[in-house]
Amino acid sequence: MKDFLEKLYNEKNKLSLLLLEAKYLAEKNGDIEIANHINKEIEGYKSTESLPDYRKILGEMVADVDDVFGNPIHREYPMNFSKISEQLGIDINESPVFDSIAFLENSLETLTSNFGLKPLHSKLVEMISDGFHIAYPQLNIKNLYHKIPTSSLKFILTKVRQDLIQSFIRFEKQKTEETKIITTEIKKFKKIFITYAWTDEEFNSKVISFVNFLREKGFDAFMDKKESQEEASINFNEMMIKGIDKSDKVIVILNEVYKERADNFIGGVGTEFKIILEDMKTSKNKYIFISFGSEKFDKITPTGILGTEIIDLKKDQDENNFNILFSKIKQENILNFSNINDDEVEIKKIEIKPFKL
Repeated sequence: MKDFLEKLYNEKNKLSLLLLEAKYLAEKNGDIEIANHINKEIEGYKSTESLPDYRKILGEMVADVDDVFGNPIHREYPMNFSKISEQLGIDINESPVFDSIAFLENSLETLTSNFGLKPLHSKLVEMISDGFHIAYPQLNIKNLYHKIPTSSLKFILTKVRQDLIQSFIRFEKQKTEETKIITTEIKKFKKIFITYAWTDEEFNSKVISFVNFLREKGFDAFMDKKESQEEASINFNEMMIKGIDKSDKVIVILNEVYKERADNFIGGVGTEFKIILEDMKTSKNKYIFISFGSEKFDKITPTGILGTEIIDLKKDQDENNFNILFSKIKQENILNFSNINDDEVEIKKIEIKPFKL
């Protein structure tokens, strides 16, 4: 199982081939539900089956438009069909991706731009085209597509790989418990992954000092710099996924660079932020967002986490000696409220006098 996890962490290994091995191991482990899910990713989903959210992608509607004589007028022309969406009660900008992982991998290898075109169902095209021709008799819609960002397709692969990693980490834990391996009892440190956007030397130096500060306070904090100097050749994507999955807490250090990359899903920060948003749906307390206190929150907060608490580390240092940060890491309340008393407060009644004129 550990060998297979190592294969999953290495993004050079094709996910479509790993899924075949994953299905065999899941069946061997007796987890039919996981095996069935893996099989859908291998073979693709049927149009009658419900899709997981990560396979529902919002794409821009574009059309190839000809005149009535068949001469091309527009190619990949953006179209607004919001009124049709309202009438149908569905968002026709949403593109369900039923295809197998192998098909997605092969498609991404052949795509040379940042977008891919996915033709709409012929019946939907025919219906929209008829309405369009009534409004514009001199024009016809020849083809209609969803224009899908390749980054959204790549995220499907990332999410499936991440789910596999989490499932097989759980299998590994179950295996360890079942075999009752006796180990020497050691002090359990809180494992904390520190993630951030590379900015400049001054900022990066602060991050390194912060990681070291946490380690001095008894937390098993680590970051890319620490890991990269301990291995001859490190896969940073693997380290990122591993860091998020295997840590008790993930501290995200925000600044303007992180916000820009997260909002636009750029590079490693963009991929990581998608994983964080998805994981926060079930593990919200795992993530702690902080700033070093030099920038306003509205300038550094990614849109996806607006409303989430952000710790101003400079203020916490000056006013609380980092007490708020430590309470979040250890998940301990700062205010110690009393237990609820079994005896409720008795309400004093006011007697109503008899009616008399």
